[in-house]
Amino acid sequence: MDHLHSPDNILSIEESLINEPVVQKRRSSVFQSLQVAEDDRTVGNSSKNPQLQEETFNLEEYIICLRNERKEWLETLKERKRQRRGLMKKKLSVESQGQHLDYSVLTEHEKAFVSAKPNYHDIYKNYKKLSDISLKTQLLRSLVYKLNRNFILQMEGRLQGATKKIIKESVS
Repeated sequence: MDHLHSPDNILSIEESLINEPVVQKRRSSVFQSLQVAEDDRTVGNSSKNPQLQEETFNLEEYIICLRNERKEWLETLKERKRQRRGLMKKKLSVESQGQHLDYSVLTEHEKAFVSAKPNYHDIYKNYKKLSDISLKTQLLRSLVYKLNRNFILQMEGRLQGATKKIIKESVS
């Protein structure tokens, strides 16, 4: 049986979904549909029917409604910002504690995969050091290349001088 579909796993997933906080979503009243009756479109018919005159669109109430909705949106924004700050503080505290993960629930293949993954956070933190070391390495490589080239030129000059001396002594 697949371990993902085991009854214990399904129950734990259901419990985590039940305990998970629900984000309340809002829909703006700006998107409410405002219908206009056919009789309101003609000027002559609107004066004949008093009920339609009472049902006409009240702009002042609509503006007040939109202002109240704006206040609610601002309050929602402030609340979400406060929640975000709280979550960021929790995240920073967990990161600073260096909380380790429990690998006992993973299969051997998954453990090998996770343990082989590079630590990207450390790589990012050490990026500046790595770039400095890379720059120094390139500089040293170019200096060693120049030194080696100069050494070879000197040795070739000495070798030619020694060859000329040997040839001169062998002729005389």
